[in-house]
Parts: sequence; structure tokens; C-alpha cells
Amino acid sequence: MKTCFFLSMLTPSLRLSILHTPTRMRVQQTCTLHKRRLLSSAVTPKLKVAVVGSGPAGFYTAYRILERIGESSVTVDMFEKLPVPFGLARFGVAPDHPEVKNCQEKFEEVAQSPSFQFFGNTAVGASTTNTSSLIPAPNQISLSLLRTNYDAIVLSYGADADKHLPSSLPGVHLSGIYSARQFVGWYNGHPEFQHLDPDLLRGDTAVVVGHGNVALDVARILLCDIDVLRKTDITEHAIAALSQSKIKHVKIVGRRGPAQASFTNKEVRELMTLDGVGFIQPAADVMKPFAEGGKSLGRVAKRLLQLLQRGSTVKAGDARKTFEFEFLKSPAGFIGDDNNQVSSAMFDIMELQGDPLQKDTKVKATGETVEIPCAASFLSIGYKINPISGVEEMYDDRANHLTNDTGKVVGSEDNLASLYAAGWTKRGPVGVIAETMYDAFETAELIVKDFESGLIGRGSSVRHGWQGVMSDLGSSSNLRIVSWQDWQKIDRSEREMGTKLGKEREKVTNVAEMLKILE
Repeated sequence: MKTCFFLSMLTPSLRLSILHTPTRMRVQQTCTLHKRRLLSSAVTPKLKVAVVGSGPAGFYTAYRILERIGESSVTVDMFEKLPVPFGLARFGVAPDHPEVKNCQEKFEEVAQSPSFQFFGNTAVGASTTNTSSLIPAPNQISLSLLRTNYDAIVLSYGADADKHLPSSLPGVHLSGIYSARQFVGWYNGHPEFQHLDPDLLRGDTAVVVGHGNVALDVARILLCDIDVLRKTDITEHAIAALSQSKIKHVKIVGRRGPAQASFTNKEVRELMTLDGVGFIQPAADVMKPFAEGGKSLGRVAKRLLQLLQRGSTVKAGDARKTFEFEFLKSPAGFIGDDNNQVSSAMFDIMELQGDPLQKDTKVKATGETVEIPCAASFLSIGYKINPISGVEEMYDDRANHLTNDTGKVVGSEDNLASLYAAGWTKRGPVGVIAETMYDAFETAELIVKDFESGLIGRGSSVRHGWQGVMSDLGSSSNLRIVSWQDWQKIDRSEREMGTKLGKEREKVTNVAEMLKILE
């Protein structure tokens, strides 16, 4: 009876093959053959993928790979230098934009996959300036070690440095001048920037250099009602400093005209509707070409013109704080006081060279300058990609991203793991999270295509992923890995602290404290 049941579970060809063999021998041979097939399918090697960076680009790429290839055929190991995940979604998104952070719910789903592993507190590549200030320092894993143990590696570690003004400009090293990236990291609780301690007590005027969304985030945080910020996940340390701030006026300065600004209408609209904050209209001569071309403007540019013309819901004369956009002004240097503190920002006055309504219209200096007194200045002139050790020759300094073909890193063709790029590492530090998602999906689809065509994961050599890494490191390695379960403990601790303060969470801003929670 048992034999009949067993035979009924076999394929027709296997049942037929035993008809001409003695019964006992037939069953033994068939059992052996069936067992071999089961064992063979059970040990079929999976595609081993390593993702470097746990921000939106990394998670969206991991999500698409797992969805398209299937959990039974692929494993995804994600490496993050901090003990906590989410990158830009945690440390770059403004605290008063909680809806933008909803993407973390999808990332949480990805992390629940049995084919996904998180390796926090683990930096890939040699130590760089961005990890030297993290105490204790993260584990260090070389890229070459990953390349010998994985089939594909996705580099999605983003931009962790600033573009700088030329060092030849006078006063660029004065106290009171901060990069917007550092300031955003400070109020968002990034461990690297908790030493910043911006001085907001010296005067009532701040100059923000740059016309992108990050510049407007900085301006909004400086202007926002402190009681509104208290309810967000901004750190209590930042709340304490901002509540004492004497900044009442913010000038947002850019080198080109209104039509060439990089900020979105949504960000402008939020500034216009801040409680108690008034908008000072730009100079009429700057706005005139923009206003006169109103009929030929596209929908987005026309809406911006309307926002600027309509102004804020609170008139500037009645407001407790004000802001204004300064156009056609390029940084020329800074002037300091006797204590080496910034007291003024100098700008070259620029003029447009061509159609004032076109996005790509260039500018040139007129030879005139203007001085804007200020007690603090925030430079939002762009982020810079730092290539990790092992891909320096594949980095395009001018384009500010890894050289790649729709996500496949150019110059990495060898017998080691194929290299791919996603997010800002792939296309430069531009765009919002939604654009990063589509970009990550493109890279993931390329990996799926390479897998299905046999370019990766189907060769004669079997990659062993993290087990191979540990084997190569040997028993002497003493890594302090933070797993996803560990992160969930930190997450619970932050939420508990936040509940006591009447907010969603209070972020732990010190790596040592994060690790102590896990003891």
C-alpha cells in the first residue's frame, strides 16, 4: 500500500521506468533517483545580491528584485554604515513632511522577506571622512570581499559630501557659515552632525544660498512655529536651539532667475502659508521679464508666477517673521567681524544670457556686487558623491555619479560580481523620492534581465554571500553587526521616548547609545 502510494507520486516516465526491473530493486532505485532530484533542487544556488546603502534607492531596488525573481531564487543582503536604516528618508526628509516618510512602511515589508538580511553598523569600502566622526566606528568590509562572494552588487549609498564654494572666495571659512546638508542632518538627528551646534543667537537675519528644495527646507525650519515642530520627529536638541533662535528674516538667494529655480511649487506654497510668516516681494525689475512672458509659460512656471505674485497669507508688515527670494545673485565671498564671525554675504549681480523663461538659460556677471548683512549663512549649493574604495576609477567627477549604462557600472566587467548603481549614486544628487523609486526599478529590471540571460548567477562558480564573507574573514573577525531585529529594538526605544514627549519618536542621535540599547 505504501509502495503504491509512493509510486503514485512519481512522474509517468519514472513509473514506466520501473516496470522491467525486479520489484525490490525497482523501488530502491526509484527512491534513490527521486531523492537525488529532491536534493538537487533543494541545493540549487540562489542569485546572491548585495545592496550597499539602506536609503530609498537601496530598498526600492531590493523590493523589485525580490518581486521579479522570487524569494526562492534570490537572496538580498543590505549593508548600512549606521546601525539604523532608511538613509535620506530618515535623515534628509524635513520633519514637518511626515507623509514623505510613508515609504518606510514599504521598506518594512521588504525587510520581512526570508530572503532579505540587514547588516547595519557595517560600512563597505575603506574609511572615509563621513565615517571618521562616528564613534564607535562601524565595521569595515572591503568591496573586493563582497565581489568575490556575491553575483551582483548594487551601489546605492547616495551623496555623503558637500559641494563647496571656491576656497579662493574671501571669508568662506568664517564661523556662522554652515552647509545645508549638515544643518538638515543636525535637526534630523544624524549622528555625524550632532556636534554642529549652529549659532542662531547673534542676529535676526539669515542668508540661505541656493534655490533648491533643500534650501527651502532650511528656510522653513528657521521660520516655522516652534510648537508645530515639537509635534514632529525633529530632535529635542534642535527644538531647544530653535526655540531660542533670534532669526526673524530669511533671504533665499540664487544665481539665476525665477524661471530657472530648482525648487518645486509645493515647497514655495508651504512657505507662503506658514503661520505668522510674511513674504517680501522680489525686486520689480527682476520679476518683470517673468511676468511679461506669463502667457507663454508652461503650467508649472505659470503656477510659480502666480504664487510669487499673490504672496503669503500674512502680509509682511503684520508678520512675526519674513522671507524673500533674491534672484540673479552669485556668491562672491563673506565679511567677518572682529571675532571671525560672519556679518555679511557678498554677491555678484548676474544677468540672464538669453530667453529669461527657459529653464537652461545661462547667466554672466555684470561686474556689480551687493552686500547682504547676516548673522548666519547656510550653503545649499549641492551634494557630492564620494566614490567608495574600489570604484574610484568608475566615478565621473564632472557628472557627479558613477559612470553607468542605465544602472550597470561601466568599467566593472571582470570575473567578480557585476556592479550596478541606483539612486543618486547612479544619476547624481537630484530629484525626489518618487523619482528615486522609478530609477531603482530600472536598475532592478536590468539585474533581472542579466540573471535571466545567464550573465549573472548561472555560471559554474557558486557564490556564498555572507557565509562566504565570514569564511574569508576568518575566526579572528570581531564584527558588531546590527540586524533588522536589532533595529526594531532601537525603533521601539525611540517610539517609547517619543510617546513621553507627545511625538511619534525621539531619535537616538549617538551610535554608542544605539548599540547600548542592544546590550
